[in-house]
Amino acid sequence: MKLHPVDVVENISGEAFRENYLKPHRPVILKGVADKWPAFEKWRLDYFKTLAGNIEVPLYDNSKPTPNSKLNQPDKVMKFGEYLDLIASGPVDLRMFLFNIFDHIPDLCNDFSFPEHLMKGFLKKYPMMFFGGAGSIVYLHYDMDLSNVFLTQFHGKKRVILFDQKYSKHLYRMPYGILSYVDPENPDYEKHPAMQYLEGYDCVMEHGDMLYIPSGVWHYMNYLEGGYALAVRAFDPSISTRAEGIFNITAMRTFDDLMKKNFGKRWWNYKSRKAEEYANEVVISKGGKGRILETV
Repeated sequence: MKLHPVDVVENISGEAFRENYLKPHRPVILKGVADKWPAFEKWRLDYFKTLAGNIEVPLYDNSKPTPNSKLNQPDKVMKFGEYLDLIASGPVDLRMFLFNIFDHIPDLCNDFSFPEHLMKGFLKKYPMMFFGGAGSIVYLHYDMDLSNVFLTQFHGKKRVILFDQKYSKHLYRMPYGILSYVDPENPDYEKHPAMQYLEGYDCVMEHGDMLYIPSGVWHYMNYLEGGYALAVRAFDPSISTRAEGIFNITAMRTFDDLMKKNFGKRWWNYKSRKAEEYANEVVISKGGKGRILETV
């Protein structure tokens, strides 16, 4: 597996961004954007505690799902202020996502702006924030709606590893899903031999860095320090990509949820075998020997 450093550019023009990164679907760290926002200085832990410390929030740990896991079931629920104290005090593998803090603190939307000088089509009603303690992991996934994501890091460092959509088989992606549970930081080539042939990007984000994650690009995150990030999304310029995104969040997800509900472990095992078969195709095409799946 080869990982290349993500480009870092400062004060890039819209034309240069579109030609060098948007069109070729290439990630890049953008500097000189978020440091002009009020959020750059205002968004501190104490600020969030003052505004929303008593709100109860869902939290997720680093556990991998099992065939019997409930969809999006939180591992813990606690007050937001208590959670912020946790991530400030040291390592804790708890993340907050799938929770729209802007519904509770709408004035936060006044603290940032959308980078419309880079591209159009931003979904302005759906900014999202993600919080995590040091040691928290976001497993490899790509965004189901296939939007372009601009992720801005605040307070802390985060490692991000990215792979193009063309490497889905190498990543042992299960059919009808957007997740992979291989470990790109510590690849096990014996268990996942197709990972040997991966090529991707690697970066460490710091306060104020904005990472462009192109439509459909796989991304994995490791919170090196406790922190949080803002994600804003924009429709992809391609009509076919937009149509595929709509299909993913309607038909594909609905079908997968239905099969999981009715067949549980059998459905999980079927998808696991298919993921292994697809990865074996990659290994064999490179002259290697695939491995046989051990079902759960």
